[in-house]
Amino acid sequence: MIGMTSKPLFGLAVAFALSGCTTLDHLTGHGVVTQRTSGFDNATLVEASPNALANVDGTWTEPLELGARWSSATPDSVALVMGWDPGITGTSVFSDTRAFFINIDGRVSQYSAGQPGSPSVAGGGAAGSNRLYGINEIVIPYTVLEQMTAARDCRIRIQTSNGYRDFDFTRQHASGGKPTAIVAINELMAKVAVLRHKA
Repeated sequence: MIGMTSKPLFGLAVAFALSGCTTLDHLTGHGVVTQRTSGFDNATLVEASPNALANVDGTWTEPLELGARWSSATPDSVALVMGWDPGITGTSVFSDTRAFFINIDGRVSQYSAGQPGSPSVAGGGAAGSNRLYGINEIVIPYTVLEQMTAARDCRIRIQTSNGYRDFDFTRQHASGGKPTAIVAINELMAKVAVLRHKA
């Protein structure tokens, strides 16, 4: 009898723990999905503020975070937004990204990053962007993002002047249950799907 009740209680404890991680992320502006209208061209903007990436062994030891921004003005492309969280100390900061590689189930493509900026320079649209030390963007076809989220195994490599780091984009939670970037990006894509259907 004890065994039968302990399993549901354990499941509830895990669910609450994961929910707590998500709530904490949202309170600090990580992985928050917002939708707004641009004051410049009246385009609809859907943004997922950057959140943690797991490296290939399932931990997250770097301050690099990933988010995304989609605009109805350019519906066939999406900007992947890299951010660096100053709250994580003692790790290298990817302020000079040279190349961005995406490995989708063994198929590798390469993209160039923009010039590093700050949230104030970039407009700081997404919630929590005031916590970011710096940002950088990589524009990719929207179809590539769809392939990334649908992949069985999607890896990201960030190349800098000091070498590179590899991340497991597919993993939805890092060690400790912390949600990763793909969770918010999937939410962004669900909103974009509705907007595209209306169009």
